[in-house]
Amino acid sequence: MPFWGGSKNDGDTSGGETSFTSDDAAYGGSSMGGGDIGGAGGAEEIQQFALAIQQSIVVQKVISSLTDTSFEKCITSKPGESLSGSNVACIHSIVNKMIDTNEFMMGRLAKKQQQASGGGGGGGF
Repeated sequence: MPFWGGSKNDGDTSGGETSFTSDDAAYGGSSMGGGDIGGAGGAEEIQQFALAIQQSIVVQKVISSLTDTSFEKCITSKPGESLSGSNVACIHSIVNKMIDTNEFMMGRLAKKQQQASGGGGGGGF
């Protein structure tokens, strides 16, 4: 018996090539698990995947920008084996400021959008 289990030719010991492909009919169709990809569900899945990729790219750009800004402002000399306490504090401060600013701006934009859609009170900016 071969290592991976039985084969169609259990009695054949001729040492011929072993096929590792499955018999698709035995498993009820294609081994790719597809189904109808061309339907509306497939297009929706592709759009969701594309949106996830775009969001991932945006996150990577923000992280890259944050890293560049922090490095330019905090690391003034050639870094050694590890960052000094003041460098770590500086980076921490910059990251917190950027996050706070982003949250503030998102809140402000949400309020403006709510007011523009007619649901807001008379609050001003």
